[in-house]
Amino acid sequence: MADVDDIPRHWSLASLAALVAITLVPPWLCIGPGGAPWHLVAAGAVVWFLSVVAKSRIVRALRNPALPQPGSVAANAVLQGFVSAVELAAAAAYLAALAALAPFEWRVIDMVGFGVGAGSAEAGYVLWLGVLGPKPNEDDLAAWVRGARASWCVRYSVPVERLFALIGHTGSRGLIALALFGGAPWAVLWAPVAVVLFAITDGVAVYGHLKQWEWHDPAICRRAQSFFALLSLVEISLFALAVDAPLF
Repeated sequence: MADVDDIPRHWSLASLAALVAITLVPPWLCIGPGGAPWHLVAAGAVVWFLSVVAKSRIVRALRNPALPQPGSVAANAVLQGFVSAVELAAAAAYLAALAALAPFEWRVIDMVGFGVGAGSAEAGYVLWLGVLGPKPNEDDLAAWVRGARASWCVRYSVPVERLFALIGHTGSRGLIALALFGGAPWAVLWAPVAVVLFAITDGVAVYGHLKQWEWHDPAICRRAQSFFALLSLVEISLFALAVDAPLF
């Protein structure tokens, strides 16, 4: 129990401060200095929440024993990865409906603000779970402490993951917005690109969960976080390149 009782306070405070910053600062930057409409940022958060609720119900329904089940862990992960793309489908539906009901010229900051709303809302939800949610069992906590003492990746895995998740949410939703409003005939191709990258991210996370990866092992943590960070950077980079493309 010495492992668990001896957690340095600054570890928790640093993670808490980082999560608060990820939850509050990006939306403020978009709305304040950036000039994005606040309702677009808020809509990104609300649509994210509703899509996560829908996704959880779809996954639960697919686990019905009366339905054919995936034959392997990998197949299950692929299926759940693409089910996760319901988040992007919900985002696309909202953006299309908004454009139909209240047409306006989309700016880059508007697209970014919508994605930031989703990413910051998820960070806020994780923060809420950490403060008010159920506490981890002693074995899991002890495993985390051992890993955290050996590696900053384990120690600060939650805020690092949320930061890159926010980047990924922004990039993927930006690509969806470009697919809808990009103007060029082939802009619609950004939608399947966003869906595939999003599905890979969630699919690998599901695969690791089902295979019971030791997430608190420093080597596994570094590889997993690096992979997820790379996918997020690919998403945001594609969005940035697409915005600068002359056809847009």
